[in-house]
Order: sequence, then structure tokens, then C-alpha cells
Amino acid sequence: MKNKKIFWTALPFLAGVIFGISLLGLLSFTGQSTSPGPITVIAKISSGDAFTYSQKYLKNAPPYTSIMKGFTVDLAELTIMNSILAADPSAAGFRFYFGTDASGTGILIICGVDANGGDMAGTIFTAPTHNVGPCPPVCDISKPIIGL
Repeated sequence: MKNKKIFWTALPFLAGVIFGISLLGLLSFTGQSTSPGPITVIAKISSGDAFTYSQKYLKNAPPYTSIMKGFTVDLAELTIMNSILAADPSAAGFRFYFGTDASGTGILIICGVDANGGDMAGTIFTAPTHNVGPCPPVCDISKPIIGL
């Protein structure tokens, strides 16, 4: 009799757990990608190319006279940071430099940073600057976070 009472007491709990897991699986794994599309423009580059790209950018860069209030990073940069960390788990952080590639297109140059704050030049990537960069100008002025 006691075993029957425990079974009937536990049955609603187990049914709720099974229902919750099923609902979570149904809502989480629809088979559709939620990413904005394949990231095909990430490129691993040498430290020499990184230097060339950054110097080309600095040669024509407008002076930055505003206070930077934030910085936008998208999935391409997150993918790069994960790749750098996988290549060298000792990375303590990441640094973003602006650059201009050989075709004149604006790019980001991304490298790991060691525990002393130095650039880790072993693995360097480039990524496009579309919707990425400092705020201003890449800001969401419709939201009240920074009150522009």
C-alpha cells in the first residue's frame, strides 16, 4: 500500500518533467537556423598583413573626437574569439584593431591578448566591419541604455 501511495504521489511530478523536457525540445530545436547566415568572410592572416592593414587604415582614418560609449561585436567576431581561444587557451582576452584591406574595404583585425596585455600574434583574423564598431556611430539610439 505504501509503495502505491509513493507511485501516485510521484506520477504527476514525473509527468511534468517529461512534458517540460518535450516542450523545451519542441521549442528549442525546430531545425531552422537562427543565425544571420553563413560567415564566409573571416580570414586568418599573418602579423605582417595585420600591420599593413592597420597602417593603411590609420593613414586615412578620421580623427576620433567623441567619447566611446560602447562597442558592438557580432557573431563573426564571437566565432573568431572562440577560434583564437581554441588555438591558444592561454589567451586572457582579445583585441580589435581597425584596418583597411588591399581592396580598400574596412575590416577588423582580431588577436588574442596575453595575461600581461600584449598582443598574441600567433593567430590573427580579419572580419568585416558591417554593424560592428564603437558607439558612436554604431549605436542603438532607440533604446534607453546609454541615453543618446
